[in-house]
Amino acid sequence: MTLISPASTPATAETVPSETIGDYPLLRVIACGAMGVLYESLHPHTNQRIALKVLRRDLLDAGDTEGFLARFREEARIAADLDHAGIVAVYDYGAAAGHAYIAMEYVDGCSLQDCFQRKVTFSPADAVLILVQLLAALQHAHDRGVWHRDIKPANVLITQGGQVKIADFGIAAARASAFQDPEDIMGTPGYIAPETYLSDTYDERVDVFAAGAVLYQLLAGVPAFLGTAQQVMLQVCYEEPLPPSMASGLPALRKYDAIVLRAMAQRPQERYSSAAGFREALLRAHDASTNLTIVNPSE
Repeated sequence: MTLISPASTPATAETVPSETIGDYPLLRVIACGAMGVLYESLHPHTNQRIALKVLRRDLLDAGDTEGFLARFREEARIAADLDHAGIVAVYDYGAAAGHAYIAMEYVDGCSLQDCFQRKVTFSPADAVLILVQLLAALQHAHDRGVWHRDIKPANVLITQGGQVKIADFGIAAARASAFQDPEDIMGTPGYIAPETYLSDTYDERVDVFAAGAVLYQLLAGVPAFLGTAQQVMLQVCYEEPLPPSMASGLPALRKYDAIVLRAMAQRPQERYSSAAGFREALLRAHDASTNLTIVNPSE
C-alpha cells in the first residue's frame, strides 16, 4: 500500500498559543481546521506520541464559557467511551490557559481528503474495503446512541497498515453544542443529509447519508455535489446525483449505483436503516476480501 503523509500546516503566532497546553507539550502543528488546531504532542505519563486537538478560542469567547465547557466535557467523555479499532481513541479532555482541548490517538497515515487532494485513485475493491471498515465503526457508535454528524473525507483516516479510523467524534458533538443559533448547520456541505437542512429532527441515518457520499467520491473520483455551499444545499435537498458509473464514465461501477443512491436518498426512510445494513448490501455486491491497495498516479 502506498500512502502520502499529509503536509503539516506551518505554526504561526496565531496557531501556537504557547509551548504547552496543560501537561501536553506542543511539538508541531499537524493541521488547522474550522474547529481549531491539531498538534503532535506526548502523553505526560507514558511519553506516547498523541494528537492534541485545541479548540478555537473564539468558541469559548462567543458566549456562555462555563456552559460550553460543561457540554464539551460531557460530549468528549461520550467520545472517550467509544472503544473500537475503527474510531480514533480519546484519552483526555479539559481546558487550560483559556483553551479547551482533546488528547487523542496519533494516527500514522493520512485522511481521505489528503488522498483526494493528491489525486490518489481508488479501485472498487479499495472503496469497498474502506467503507466496510467505516460502517462497522459507525455501527459501534450508533449502537451506543452516538452519531458522528460530520462524516467527510477529512475525518476518515487511513493508517500506513490500511486500517480505517474515524476522527473527531467528540469535536463534532462539541460543535453542535457550541452554537445556539438554529440557522447554524453543523457539518460539511456535500455530506450533510437533507433533513439536517430541512428539519430539526434527525437520527443515525445522517451518518448513513454522509458515508454514502464518501463512497460516491471513492468510486466516481468526484464529489456527488459541486458548487457553492448554497448550490450544494439545494442539490442535496432537491436533486438526485448522477449514478457513480455515469459520473465516472465507468460502466463496471453499475453494480454499486443502486447501493450508493439508496444510502444517499433524500428521505431518511428510503435509506438503509442502519450502517450495518448499508455494509451488508455493499459486501453482497462485492467480495471485499482483498487487501487494500491505493495507487498514486504521480508515482
